Amino acid sequence: MTPDPVAVPEATGPLRGIRVVDLSAVMSGPLGTAMLADQGADVIMVEQVRMPDIVRQGGPLVPEAHGVSAYFAALNRNKRSIALDLRQSEGRALLEDLVRRADVVVQNFRPGALDRLGVGWERLSAINPSLIMCSVSGFGPDGPYERLPAFDPTVQAIAAYPAVQAGAGGRPALVATAVCDKVTALNVAQAICAALVARANGAGGQHIELSMLEASIHFLWPEGMWNHTYLDHETDQPDLSEIYQLYPSADGWVMIYPTAKDEHWQAMSRAFGREDLRTDPRFVDRQGRIRHGDVVNEEITAETVRRTTAEIVEMLVAVDVPVARVNSRDEMIADPQVQARGILVETVHPTAGRLRQARPPAVFSATPSSLRRHAPTFAEHTDEVLREVLGLADDRLAALRRDGVIA
Repeated sequence: MTPDPVAVPEATGPLRGIRVVDLSAVMSGPLGTAMLADQGADVIMVEQVRMPDIVRQGGPLVPEAHGVSAYFAALNRNKRSIALDLRQSEGRALLEDLVRRADVVVQNFRPGALDRLGVGWERLSAINPSLIMCSVSGFGPDGPYERLPAFDPTVQAIAAYPAVQAGAGGRPALVATAVCDKVTALNVAQAICAALVARANGAGGQHIELSMLEASIHFLWPEGMWNHTYLDHETDQPDLSEIYQLYPSADGWVMIYPTAKDEHWQAMSRAFGREDLRTDPRFVDRQGRIRHGDVVNEEITAETVRRTTAEIVEMLVAVDVPVARVNSRDEMIADPQVQARGILVETVHPTAGRLRQARPPAVFSATPSSLRRHAPTFAEHTDEVLREVLGLADDRLAALRRDGVIA
């Protein structure tokens, strides 16, 4: 496929006409606002004049990309970047003028930082009563951890993710992706959309407070904390980390999940020619298969090591047992389902060159999402936005830049 450059067509997504002023950085805020941008919102990211988003330097970065790292490109497509000095009164005034014309503000400064600058919720809601503001923090606006620096691994640690990954008696292990940042970002996008619906129904503007810790515990709870749910009864169901296993094959690895339904267990046992597993009273129901998960895993492994991955997948797909080959990253990209669905797309960035990314996952029949803009270089759109949204003339822009108010 020959990739086409990202054009800048008019937004067609369901959030067309919604303007978001994005004061957030790193991932928990920017990934959430990227979802809004993919769905048609005009997202104006406000970076600090002397402090570009640190993710610009995170992950793979080639010099000619001018601060658009691979990591940054995925989190900030479809946005425009401006740079203001919020320590100067003129910079704060420009921010306030943007907020007057915005629907949403997103910020993930440490609690109280915007208030100390004079542009917190009380001030911004006073100048725009219909404003929706989402304030993201690591641990919430109060409590003993309020002012601690929050990054995904530290939030994982406090939220018990390493303990859940370890299973019974195992060594704690982090989830090897920024799971707490990402689940917080999902909540950012969902909560903002809910608040927009509430505003359309007459509720007016409102302030959303969202912490990484709360979003992460909420995300973990259903099965990760199932032994801590009943307060009047003690339970000791094995964790999914003891049940979810990858099985070695003769030439690789395979994922089989036959424990959920009785018919899956019966079909797998027949396919492997293991009548003993099908009739074993320990494995007759889901509770038993989970309770004796260590034995289940030993028996499945005894069968998989004697067969190739392709053989296992073919024989179990034929009897409708949940099974999948364990892809490498390259194999995932080439996977026939990924290719058939067009999940990965290529674009051309003006400085970074050709990029491969995942397209927006939600497919809208009437208001399709789109990739309209490349991830911006630092302050790429300062003049464009301040002319378009605030009507500033060129001489005014030149004076602001000379004074260090904008970049």
